[in-house]
Formats: sequence, structure tokens, C-alpha cells
Amino acid sequence: MSETTAPRPIFVVGAGPSGLAAAHRLTTKGHQVVVLERRDRVGGQLLTVKQGGFLMETGATVLPEAYSAVMRLVDEIGMRGELIPSNSLMGFVRDQTLHLLRADNLALDAARTKLLSTRAKLQVGKLAIDALRIGKLLSYEDLSLASAYDRETPAAYAARRGIGGELYDYLIEPTVRAGAGVPGDVISVVEFFFLWQKVLGTKLFAFRDGYTSFMQRLAAPLDVRLGVAVEEIVERRDGVEITWSGPEGQHTETGAGAIVSSMGNEVPDLLPQLEPDRAAFLRNLRYTSCININVGLSQPPANMPASFVVFPRPSSDALFAIIAEHNKAPGRTPPGKGLIGLYSMNEWAVEHAEDDDDAVLTGLLRDAEPLMPGVADHIEFVRVNRWYPVLVYSHPGLYRELGRFYATRRRGSRIHLAGSYNSSGNVNTAVAAGERSASELADALATAARHSIAPPRHRVGAG
Repeated sequence: MSETTAPRPIFVVGAGPSGLAAAHRLTTKGHQVVVLERRDRVGGQLLTVKQGGFLMETGATVLPEAYSAVMRLVDEIGMRGELIPSNSLMGFVRDQTLHLLRADNLALDAARTKLLSTRAKLQVGKLAIDALRIGKLLSYEDLSLASAYDRETPAAYAARRGIGGELYDYLIEPTVRAGAGVPGDVISVVEFFFLWQKVLGTKLFAFRDGYTSFMQRLAAPLDVRLGVAVEEIVERRDGVEITWSGPEGQHTETGAGAIVSSMGNEVPDLLPQLEPDRAAFLRNLRYTSCININVGLSQPPANMPASFVVFPRPSSDALFAIIAEHNKAPGRTPPGKGLIGLYSMNEWAVEHAEDDDDAVLTGLLRDAEPLMPGVADHIEFVRVNRWYPVLVYSHPGLYRELGRFYATRRRGSRIHLAGSYNSSGNVNTAVAAGERSASELADALATAARHSIAPPRHRVGAG
């Protein structure tokens, strides 16, 4: 009996978008799959909460059309009809004034907007030329392809190219803040170009019943075990041995293979056979934090037509964005109500991690108030969400290190990695990583079955 039809399962660690995408892809190839998730739900950092007629996202909130892997998966599981077009108006703040740009026409609107002076607009040409050069190297699956550009921060890049000043303050750095929640003087410039071309500048969608509906539909046909903490995965001559603890104690099972979609810095603790240099790369990954607050309002804020408002550093050290959910898509609130999401910068979230909910609300509303005068008087409820880890902190040089890490993976291994650290962190990167790891593991098992030999031991693949 071949391994593709053997009863031994493939174990997938993690029921976030990466793990569920891997499990789905393996299932379509005929493999038996068991998904192990330590939370009491599927979805990872995707979570939709319904309360009193309000539908709110507590994690990721937008679905850009450029998320090709997600869109393909949406079609496969029959959810295209659950997508609704989202209001693509983005607001960029300058001097407490909101300047509107369409997400799917960013370049055109940037040329027309009063957000930038004529002098700054003329400098956009340099940015466009550089974006064209690097564009073909920007991959959701492997951003190390752009490692030749991974040598400076967006701030250093802007200074070197002579496009600092207002173009940096009100367009380049706000793009970084909106996509990564960090300033433009700490991460790789590759991250900026990726966010500008692969995330923000595209048509936006939303799931009618929220992101959780996508995760639940993907998980529905799978064998998912919740409340399970995986402790160790070891590759044996003809399979893998996995140890996990759940409500009924510790268990050890054997399987044909495994995919690990945990946060990168947690992976070495699960894989004792991981080579020291590869383990060191993963352990050294730093992740950002974010405090996200859902605020239900008795009425929508006045003069706020955008669904996504980006804050530059001159306007706020605390906020990087406001999401006006009532503008984003229909059905998010009861009639006549408003719903906003406040998103904090990483540094602010770390500094205020121990503050109580009232204090963090006051801190973030302080910078939002000038755009939404009197909004605090219309609050009906508040939900504070504290996220850590969120995204990999992509310091300059990270993607060059990733290239070495990626190149040393062994595709013949029975254990593959599906972390979203292979590229700029987002839902599409996670799905692409899961699908690639599933494909490579399926190929490894098929090759082993054809040749009736075991794959090499002690080398763990990275997917």
C-alpha cells in the first residue's frame, strides 16, 4: 500500500490560516490529516466577534484582491458568494485633515491629492522607478528573492534617494505603519515596497460573516483537535512521532509526516532534530505586539467617509490606523450605529502592556479625537484585544538571512515548516506558506513510497 493511501495520518500543528491551508491541500491530495490546535478555536489571529448586532474583527480586518492564494482558496471551498466589495477609500492624515485616496487607485490619487505638495509629487517618480525594479522580486512565498535590496530601512532609503521630508512623513512611513505597525526607521525597505505593491494598492473585500467564517468553512471537513499542546515532533526512519498534551493527559502518536505552522521562534522547542544554525535563525525572530480596540458607537462619526485611516508619526506616536467598520462593508452594525477599530503601534503596545482597558482606550482615543470630535460621548461598548506575537520584526538583513535558511531546507524531510515568516506577514503569506509546505511534504512522501526508502533523517524542511 502506498503512503498516499496509508491510514497513518499527517499531523498539522496549528489551525491558523497557514495550518488549515496545508491541511486542506493535503486532504485534496488524498492524505489523512489531523490538525492539532492549542487554542479552543480555529483561526489563529483571525477572529470575528458578534455582539448585539455588531460584527467586528479583532485581528486582521481587510481582504485585498491581491491576496491571490486566499482568493483561490475561497473559490475552492465555495465561498466566493460570501465575499462583498469593501469600501476602498483610505484616509491619510496630515495636520488633523483627512485626505482620501482609493486603495485600488493609489498611484493616480497620490498624484492628485492635496496630501502632498507639487514638489513632493515630482519626487514620486524616483519611488515609482525603484518600485518597478523591485516589483518582480516581491513574493508572498519567499521574500528573500528581494534580498539584494534588503540593506537599509525606509528612512535610510528615502534619505539616500532624496525623497525625505513630506513624501516620507505622509506617504512612505504611513504605509509602513499601516502594514506593520512599526516606524519606518527600524525595518527593511523591502517591507515598504511589498506593502505598497502587494497589499495596500488593490481592491478590497470583506467576508459577509467575517474572517472567522472563512476559517470555520476551511476547517469543517477536517479532523481538528482543539485544546491540544504539541510538545515534540521527532522524525523516525519511516515516519514521525509526535507527543502532545490535551484534556486527557499526554499522548504519543506516529504518523507519515508533519507540518508545523507555529510561530517561528517556537519551532525549535518542538523539533529537537533541527540543525543548530536553522534553530538559531528561528529563535532570533522578533515579533511585534498590537493593542486593537473595537468601539461600538451609538452613531457613526461625522465627516469620516473612509474605511481605513492611516496616521503618520507627526499625528500620533500611539495610533497607526483607525478602521471604520461601518463604512467598510454593509451588515457590520445595527442601523444608524457606528463601529471603529483602533490599532496601536508596536512600541506603544509594549509600553502600555500592563495598563488597564480604560487607560489604553483613553490613550488611543486622545489621538483619534481630532478627526472624530465628540466620539467618546457616543460609546456603547468597548472590546480590548491584546495581540502578541503579531508580525515578524523585519530588520534590514532579515530577508538575506531568510534566503540562507530557505536554501538549506531538505525537501525530502517528513517534517516541513509553514510559517508566515517566509515573507511579509499577512493572511496571504500564511496561506501560501501552508500550501507550499503541503506540496513539498506530499512530494517527499510520494518519492519515499516509490523508492521504498526512508527520507534523510535529522534534516527538517522549511515551507
